[in-house]
Amino acid sequence: MDAPLAASMNVETLGSFPERLIEMDKEDMHAIPLADQAAIQLKGARKRFHELRARIPMLARLAEEQSVTEVRTIEDLAPLLIPHSALKSYPMSYLEKSQFGRLTQWLDGFTTHDLSGVDANACDSIDDWLDLLDAKTEIRVMHSTGTTGKLSFLPRGTLEMHRMVTVWASKFRQYKDEIPLIDRPIEDTPVLYTSYRRGAMAYHRLLDYLESDLYGGDKTKVLASNPGRLSADAASIGGRLRVAESRGELGKIHISPKLLARRDQFLADQKNAGAIADKFLADIAARYRGQTVAVIGAVPTIHYIAVEGLKRGYERLFSPRSYLQLGGGMKGHQLPDDWYDTILRFFGAEKMVEGYGMTELLGAARICPGGHFHLPPWEIPFLLDHATGAQLPRTGTHKGRFGFYDLNTETYWGGFLTGDEVTLSWGDDAPCTCGRVGPYVHRTLRRYAESEGGDDKITCAGAPDAHDKAIEFILQAIG
Repeated sequence: MDAPLAASMNVETLGSFPERLIEMDKEDMHAIPLADQAAIQLKGARKRFHELRARIPMLARLAEEQSVTEVRTIEDLAPLLIPHSALKSYPMSYLEKSQFGRLTQWLDGFTTHDLSGVDANACDSIDDWLDLLDAKTEIRVMHSTGTTGKLSFLPRGTLEMHRMVTVWASKFRQYKDEIPLIDRPIEDTPVLYTSYRRGAMAYHRLLDYLESDLYGGDKTKVLASNPGRLSADAASIGGRLRVAESRGELGKIHISPKLLARRDQFLADQKNAGAIADKFLADIAARYRGQTVAVIGAVPTIHYIAVEGLKRGYERLFSPRSYLQLGGGMKGHQLPDDWYDTILRFFGAEKMVEGYGMTELLGAARICPGGHFHLPPWEIPFLLDHATGAQLPRTGTHKGRFGFYDLNTETYWGGFLTGDEVTLSWGDDAPCTCGRVGPYVHRTLRRYAESEGGDDKITCAGAPDAHDKAIEFILQAIG
């Protein structure tokens, strides 16, 4: 990887090229004064809006509905934050009837890449559609887990995929005298992933680019617990069936024989999980025992591997300085009270590294010694009142719905409104004890849907129905 960007880069330059922020040394990046951060972010946001407004139909329509013609202040961005639910605003009939041509037209509304020449009418599954887009375009669609019964699709460009690797590597740079996350260069550190190696979720996409960009194509540096592919169709069907069963509507679900076969193959893989785990555990023990490794995965899958490993007599398999990153939440799984200790006992790491991020962001914020998640200066945060959608003050400490704009995005609009309730300190009146300058999120995170009966009704800044009208515009254009 390239050396960190020199601290001599000034506010004017960083505002004109905000994507250079990810190249900065950690100490320099987290020492940018608040006023300079605000100036860089405003200049960068103006540039992105000017460049992307006419190139992304969803943004163009949303700006028109919200009467935003220019970004004069950071606050002007808030009405342009796209609700995370918009990424699954396509009609479910597109999947049920294999109308992947229409699904491509819908996706075209969210990206600068022209998808009009992509003929997806012959596709009869999500996996086939994703493969076609990989082969014919410069976007790498990421999908969600589908736990709500419907997959979200984010059209990230290959440009941003390469930047994801830079963000990943940069978090391993030491900050001042804090203990580094690992005790060896990240370029020499194997990555172990506790799930399928292939697929189109965020981790799968990241692993592909880590292998090519960080490890120079060395396939031995990235190892997954299952060498196969996580089928997007299986994820979609599983979510739909769970939701339908909970509503007593299983009889209304229409799924083609081909897709049912994908689900059956997925279920067969689960029955063979023990043998797959055997091979993976033997492999990582032979290759990396006692070494420093980076382990990533969702809590349930990392816990499963830990339990299986302990059953087979493996304990404290890797160096205590190994990096252990858990993400994705529990995904509806109920784990025993000792799940945390079980994971540490198997892997041997001193601790797990907490983080806060999401698919829509290129990177996640790691927790600091002061117990906070510090937002990097390329991420412009917003906090909205959950009930009214009004912007909360950009000073002091407040609790509300979290939104952000990621200045690294150039092929899709990087502003999203999440389903998360966070407590955010802007860093002006209560700087963190760790010494980092800038806003930070407290550990008291929760999703609104989890505490409000599963209904995450988003009230946005600006005209309350502008987002719905923008989505309707995209769908009407498809016909």
